[in-house]
Amino acid sequence: MRVLAATLAILAFLVGFGTIAYYYIDHTAGTLVARTETLERSINIEDWKQAHTNFQKLHSLWDKTSPKWTVLIDHQELDNINVTMSRAKRFIEARDKTGIMTELAELKLLLKHIPEKEALNIKNIL
Repeated sequence: MRVLAATLAILAFLVGFGTIAYYYIDHTAGTLVARTETLERSINIEDWKQAHTNFQKLHSLWDKTSPKWTVLIDHQELDNINVTMSRAKRFIEARDKTGIMTELAELKLLLKHIPEKEALNIKNIL
């Protein structure tokens, strides 16, 4: 009977932790996507000073988020985001509107993909 109780307790812990982790990832990814869209708006009107400021805010938020995500998700996903952020920084510095918009589209795709990948659903189980 103790084995059954211990097994159920461990299962409840794992399901609870997984649920909390998913909602954390979903919330922070949404915040990062919103910051990315703010950056896109400043680039569309070619306000490069504001774009640089918005990128710094996005990068700062990413620097706070990535260590926590390291524990929760695949490191390859994090590497892809880091590479995209690095390229985006260079495009902002060069004031290359086409290049930065391409990188931001990729960044948003990566950020939206992570919660979808981590969700508990049949597609991800099979």
